[in-house]
Amino acid sequence: MRVYVGFDDTDNITADRGTGKLARWFEDELPEGCRMEGVVRQQLLIDDKIPYTSHNSSACVMVHTPDASLVEAITARAIAHVRRHALEGSDPGLCVVCEGDASLPGLITFGRACTARVVTQKEALGAALNSHLSGHGGTNDGIIGAAAAVGLTASGWSGRFIE
Repeated sequence: MRVYVGFDDTDNITADRGTGKLARWFEDELPEGCRMEGVVRQQLLIDDKIPYTSHNSSACVMVHTPDASLVEAITARAIAHVRRHALEGSDPGLCVVCEGDASLPGLITFGRACTARVVTQKEALGAALNSHLSGHGGTNDGIIGAAAAVGLTASGWSGRFIE
């Protein structure tokens, strides 16, 4: 089973690392039996109305898990990973969704919207339905990019592998 783990807005303007690096580091946190299939960088809209650090991109880690019971552990470890590595002044967000989840069609539509227009946290939360979407500091605006990263990656025709 594939699990999509979206990260966004975990850095600040003076950072020596960005969200892509934090996403790649997540491989070391995976529960035994899980493996990283790859990390995909997603480019979101560049607009003066959107606060972003440098390029307004987010990242999605694709994880293969042999058992759905490990999704809870993946989520808990992702939360701890964000809390440990997100930098002061960032607005980190996390989205965790399993392949086949009922939220994926809405997240795909939402992700595409994030490449074309300014969107809101409310829209991100609506698209996520009951899947895991959480903010971990600042304004929590990172939930927008985290949800978009999952939707765009799940669509299969967006982004660039960075790992």
